[in-house]
Amino acid sequence: MKAAVKIKMMVDVSLLVMLPVLMAEILTGQEVHEWLGTAMAVVLILHHLLNINWLKNIGKGNYTPLRSLITIINLLLFADMSILMISGIVMSGFVFEWLPISGGMILSRRLHLFTSHWGLILMALHTGVHWSRVVRLGTKFWEKSESEDELTWLARGLATAISIFGVYAFIQQNMSDYLFLKTAFVFWDETKTAVSFLIETLSIMGLFITIGYYGQKRMKGLKGMKHKTVKYLAFLIPILVCIGTICWMITGNRTSLADSWETTPPVTTDENCTQSIDQKQKEDSNPSEVNDGYVLISGGTFLMGSPESEAWRGDDEQQHTVTVSDFYMSPYEVTQEDYEALTGNNPSSFEGTKLPVDSISWTDAITYCNLMSEQAGLTPAYQTDGNEILWNRSANGYRLPTEAEWEYACRAGTTTPFHTKDSISAEESNYWGNYPYMIEDNYFNQSNLETRPGTSRYETVPVDSFEPNLYGLYNMHGNVGEWVWDLYGAYDSSEQINPAGADTGNLHISRGGGWNDFAKNVRSAYRATSQGGRGVYNIGIRLVRGAVPEGGILVSGQPMQKETGAGNVLIAYFSWGGNTREIAEEIAEQTGADLFEITCIEPYSTDYNTVLQEAQRDQNTQARPELAAQVENMEQYDTILLGYPNWWASIPMPVASFMEEYDFYGKTIIPFCSHGGGRFGQSLAFIAKLAPDAMIGEGLAISYSGGESLPSDVSTWLEVNKVKQ
Repeated sequence: MKAAVKIKMMVDVSLLVMLPVLMAEILTGQEVHEWLGTAMAVVLILHHLLNINWLKNIGKGNYTPLRSLITIINLLLFADMSILMISGIVMSGFVFEWLPISGGMILSRRLHLFTSHWGLILMALHTGVHWSRVVRLGTKFWEKSESEDELTWLARGLATAISIFGVYAFIQQNMSDYLFLKTAFVFWDETKTAVSFLIETLSIMGLFITIGYYGQKRMKGLKGMKHKTVKYLAFLIPILVCIGTICWMITGNRTSLADSWETTPPVTTDENCTQSIDQKQKEDSNPSEVNDGYVLISGGTFLMGSPESEAWRGDDEQQHTVTVSDFYMSPYEVTQEDYEALTGNNPSSFEGTKLPVDSISWTDAITYCNLMSEQAGLTPAYQTDGNEILWNRSANGYRLPTEAEWEYACRAGTTTPFHTKDSISAEESNYWGNYPYMIEDNYFNQSNLETRPGTSRYETVPVDSFEPNLYGLYNMHGNVGEWVWDLYGAYDSSEQINPAGADTGNLHISRGGGWNDFAKNVRSAYRATSQGGRGVYNIGIRLVRGAVPEGGILVSGQPMQKETGAGNVLIAYFSWGGNTREIAEEIAEQTGADLFEITCIEPYSTDYNTVLQEAQRDQNTQARPELAAQVENMEQYDTILLGYPNWWASIPMPVASFMEEYDFYGKTIIPFCSHGGGRFGQSLAFIAKLAPDAMIGEGLAISYSGGESLPSDVSTWLEVNKVKQ
């Protein structure tokens, strides 16, 4: 066999193996995925150089139906691989991070998902129509003998078996959903190993190789159709398919996003809305008013919280009567441009001048408010007294809204879950659009959904996106959560006037939910919690100013301070697929702390698809599964390292059962979780609500079992929380 032929075979086999491995990014990690993708791009270029003669002759000769088919497949595959590589470069966070590329992340993600799955099919078809060459090369390894027929039939039987299993794998992996973009992200079966995934993916390729092989054999018999029209179609079809696909992805019903965030949407023309805003702006204004474009929110009385009939309400959303005074509120979340101009810093996860600033702490927000006030010549609202932050309610400077002010402004006179009434679509708000309100109740039976899944954008959008509410406020639902002044605590059920939150606590509240939240967590009444001293990747700020002086009342907003990591340590964890267990065992090895596994009397199914539904069911009903074992002498432990997998953006319900069995007053809970991309979701807020008297430490989110970096990740985390190693 000639050296050139051997090289071609090695190159082609490499491509056939690389692509299935690249499909398992969740197993390899992003950095390995990017380097392997770069290697595949190099090999792909080499493949084309080795087959340069085909490219030179592409416009020559007559085009039979078979040659037309081969040309169409080749051109589609070339376009597919080109888009796949370009979108990968745009999204790169390691190999091509140095390139000055900004924007395009949303479309690139969708194109990458789309072309990777179609690339698998097209590459298999490409191999199939050229399989005769592979057979000819293979025959050179053995001499022709009487057993040749037996080998032929053996090969056919093997191809049949692979194809049958390929059909099963195609269905099991939900390939059609990715080929037609019915979903914008990958559900990964945690029980699936790298080997099993590779076998399934290769069997899918085997199925389409077989289709390509026998398809080209049938087309060989079609003679006498050597028309110029066929030749032109061979070039025209791939071009039209590529153009149509890109147009559909940009402007089609699944991705009609341009009007949502790339341009400033017009202010609603609703007559009542216009009159309402105009009327407010004509009312008495604050003598110290500056021309900052803030909207005057006329005070009033409303029912804060949610009715018991509201789906997915939390126990901490008890309705009670609240009255708020007039105040001014910014129509927009604070942008990165404004934040960086004033502070010289931009900690945001997604960069863009008109995107909201995110990843700032509550204390960062307080500092920004005072800087804004000083710049505008207003009296700063906040003072620092040692470790305590005080709010001067008589000050005319910029500040964070109270929780009551925020909900009053968000509702804009509505009493429904959203200011858009009973539901909110992905075309009206930037949240995890795959999970619109109420979809969790019947996610696995989508044929009967009243509200269809929408688009998940996977990042923030400009602050002036979508239609404002009736008060002229943009993005009150979704995009980024917004820090408010209040410490977290139970509502006072009595009638309140300008409440300012709990007197003590260790957690601050954010409202509105972010780009990565399910719709249930962007409701008007939903309360999220986090420690005020650290930035959170999906939380930003929106500022207000007082409209009516309220006297020189100083209100404390400093959370209770407590040293974490002191005393005896218990590692309590729930694990289903084993990922969380591996993390817990690594923590135990580094700390020597006691291990306790949270288990159920009636365990969850070992089948991945079944456990998805069981977990969803338990969250829907807020079930408390009965546990098989209890911690002896829980009172001896001061610090609980609490581990769990991220299930439906929250904690598994057995963890809730565990937390409700014990008194965590004065203890420190330090969470760690395994996840497939959703990090903590809303689990931290859930934990805080289950243990309001505990100190919540810095959490650790690990992708699945963490891989080689797990020991160092755990060590750093323990050091941050001052847990002895």
